[in-house]
Amino acid sequence: MVEAWALALREFRSFLRSPLGYVLLAVHALAAGLIFVTLLFLMREQLVASAQESARSLRPAAVSVQLAVVTPYFINVASQLLFVIPFVTMRSFAEERRSGRLQLLASYPLHVWQLVVGKYLGVLLFALLLIGISVLHAGILIAVSTPIGGPLIGALLGLLLMTMALLAIGLFVSALAQGQVEAAVLTLGLFLMLAMAGGVLRAGSAWYQTVIANLSPLYQYTGFGQGLFSWSAVLYFVAVTVFFVALSARGVDLIKWRG
Repeated sequence: MVEAWALALREFRSFLRSPLGYVLLAVHALAAGLIFVTLLFLMREQLVASAQESARSLRPAAVSVQLAVVTPYFINVASQLLFVIPFVTMRSFAEERRSGRLQLLASYPLHVWQLVVGKYLGVLLFALLLIGISVLHAGILIAVSTPIGGPLIGALLGLLLMTMALLAIGLFVSALAQGQVEAAVLTLGLFLMLAMAGGVLRAGSAWYQTVIANLSPLYQYTGFGQGLFSWSAVLYFVAVTVFFVALSARGVDLIKWRG
C-alpha cells in the first residue's frame, strides 16, 4: 500500500505542477460560484416577497433553503462534474500508454492493483479539491441562512460517492484509450449517455426503463441532492467504483503482458 500511496502523491502533484489542474479548478470554481450566487439572490428575492406579503397581512409563503438553494445547487454541480471529470482522468493511463511510460511503470516491482489504486487515489485527491469548493459554499450558506444540517451533509457525501464512481469509469476508459484527447472524448460521451439514461423514467414506465434509469449516476444522485439518503444509491456508487477499478487493473494487466 505504501507504493500505491507514493504513486498517488506523484499523480496528485502532477496536477499541481501543470496548467491543466489549475484550469480545471478555476473553471469549476467559477461555474459553481455563479450557480451559488445566483441561487442566493433568488432566495433573497423570495424572502423579500414573503416579507411584503406579511406586511400586507397576507399569509406569507415559507421560503425553504433546501428547495431554494441546496437542491438546485447540488444537482447543478453534480451535472457539472460530468463535464469536468473526463479531463481529470484523461491522462491517467492514456498519455503514459501513448508515450510508452506505462510499460515502464508496469515493469516496476509493483502489482497491477498497486499501480491502478495509486493512479485512482491520485485523481481522487485532486477531485477532493473540486468537492472542497462545494464544502466552502456549504459553509457560506450556513453562515448566511439556516439550512438543515443532515440533508446538506448527505448532499456532500453523495457528491463524493458520485465523483468516486465517475473517476473509476474515467480511469477505465483512460486505460483503454490511445491518447488524452481520445480518453476525454470517450469518457465525456459515456457520461452524457448515462446522464440521458436517467431521463427515460416516467410515470408508468416499463421495467426496462427503470433499469436503464438506475444505471445513471446522476439519477442515483438526485435523491442525495433532494436531501434524501438512499442505501441503494450508496451501494450503486460503491459497486461501480470497485467494478471499474477492477476493470482498469485488468486492462493494465493485458497491456503489461502484451508489452
